[in-house]
Amino acid sequence: MTADNVQAKATKMADLVKAAERDLNQAASVAKQLKSKSREAKRKAKQAKKTAKQAAKAARAARKAVEDARDVYKKATARVAKARARAAKEHEQIVTPAKKSGEARSARRKDHPRKRTRRRVWEVGEDAVDTQVAELPELGAEVAAIGG
Repeated sequence: MTADNVQAKATKMADLVKAAERDLNQAASVAKQLKSKSREAKRKAKQAKKTAKQAAKAARAARKAVEDARDVYKKATARVAKARARAAKEHEQIVTPAKKSGEARSARRKDHPRKRTRRRVWEVGEDAVDTQVAELPELGAEVAAIGG
């Protein structure tokens, strides 16, 4: 082996070492970036978990508040119903019979028929009534009055 070959091999080896160092430094840099991203993702996951826990706690409190409000409403309506019943007992109204409808009256009439009187018949015409036509002096000759 000659000195030139050794020199070329050494240069080549130095280039390979530099490339390997570059790759190593680049891999370390990527590892740091990934570690940083992982740390940030863990922090976000922890924050999301905390937020979910708070939301569940708030939902539980809301359900409890709804249940309490429902109980208060039931008690209040029961109290009002009791007060209304007490007031109704104190101020009892006079009970009057219900009005009968026309249909009920007509049905009663059908059950108890009564003797109907014969209706008078009014006859109309010149032969029916003897009347004298007198003229009213204050209205003139145009208006005639029936007198009897």
